[in-house]
Amino acid sequence: MKIVVVGSGTAGSNFALFMRKLDRKAEITVIGKEETMQYSPCALPHVISGTIEKPEDVIVFPNEFYERQKINLMLGTEVKSIDRKRKVVVTDKGEVPYDKLVLAVGSKAFVPPIKGVENEGVFTLKSLDDVRKIKAYIAERKPKRAVVIGAGLIGLEGAEAFAKLGMEVLVVELMNRLMPTMLDKDTAKIVQKEMEEHGVSFRFNEGVSEIIGSPVRAVKIGEEEVPADLVLVATGVRANTDLAKAAGLDVHWGIVVNEHLQTSDPDIYAIGDCAEVIDAVTGERTLSQLGTSAVRMAKVAAEHIAGKDASFRPVFNTAITELFGLEIGTFGITEERAKKAGVEIAVGKFKGSTKPEYYPGGKPITVKVIFRKSDRKLIGAQIVGGERVWGRIMTLSALAQKGATVEDVVYLETAYAPPISPTIDPITVAAEMALRRFR
Repeated sequence: MKIVVVGSGTAGSNFALFMRKLDRKAEITVIGKEETMQYSPCALPHVISGTIEKPEDVIVFPNEFYERQKINLMLGTEVKSIDRKRKVVVTDKGEVPYDKLVLAVGSKAFVPPIKGVENEGVFTLKSLDDVRKIKAYIAERKPKRAVVIGAGLIGLEGAEAFAKLGMEVLVVELMNRLMPTMLDKDTAKIVQKEMEEHGVSFRFNEGVSEIIGSPVRAVKIGEEEVPADLVLVATGVRANTDLAKAAGLDVHWGIVVNEHLQTSDPDIYAIGDCAEVIDAVTGERTLSQLGTSAVRMAKVAAEHIAGKDASFRPVFNTAITELFGLEIGTFGITEERAKKAGVEIAVGKFKGSTKPEYYPGGKPITVKVIFRKSDRKLIGAQIVGGERVWGRIMTLSALAQKGATVEDVVYLETAYAPPISPTIDPITVAAEMALRRFR
């Protein structure tokens, strides 16, 4: 069987490895624009800050590793089109036939039509090449003031990196809070306060209308000119759908797939940032542009091609980050989004400590849990704290994936030791607060 993968990022690289484990004889070819296989885009801000020394350090495996698995690599290669009738992929280096085709074409940074956005000193943060350009610019021009457009995950992590390098950082966001798709205003305020204490300032409900100078020297916010020596555009990403659309596949926000990750052509699969899947809370189509989702999609697609009855489950989009030592974890629906969607909810919130009150060194933690009133099920959570957020958000996400109710969380068996956690865990206390709203 000839299996061709278009895209050498997280989804494409992992698919190739999963597929090789399942089928030792398949002819697997990976076609990618970049010269390397999988690297971690989430690590890129840490390369800028210097926490990770070199851009090349975020490459997961060298190309030779895949070649030793008898995976054919066509890197530095552009796919021009897909001929579904002849079952060939047309590239700038010739045609590649397939029996099964996997589109792992990812996403691209969305750059809004701001005047001057093409000027020197204006960057996106999506690829290794982006990081190399930013680091070279910083080394050459030694910028003192950075403006970040967009307060999502990439924007905030970029802002942290610039602040750690000693820059004065301003984040400009059109919405009324940071991380607007992941946090409600109350939890976002905690993150904002922490970042402000580390020298990052914010302007909400405003946008940058112009970038002035090349190299950049200022940005225009409304009619005000704000000095800037470097600008990062972090206004989200868009799924790469052009190739699929030109091939006549069903496309919406992303490439439409079924539960097996097959497109409208059953011999073509789509995985990773480009694939449009199902939201676990609303049942509507959504994008799940997370590295963890890309790996799970890769596994499901490989298993299905190998003949297993594998399905990709609806997503809660569980995510976590750390900013200046503050951990932020989130999944599912926010309170604001639930109201807009007409979902009646019960919310529980608890502010406490990560350790018992009598034990020194405990750090503040805020847990917010969201339950659907109609069936009492957990459908969202937000946790912000100084430590051990990861384990708690993972626990709540796992419970939600198994259909846990408010009572399941209230009476959850948890672990206790004074140096690690209190006898009554903050997640169960938050659930107790929500339970009261059902009575």
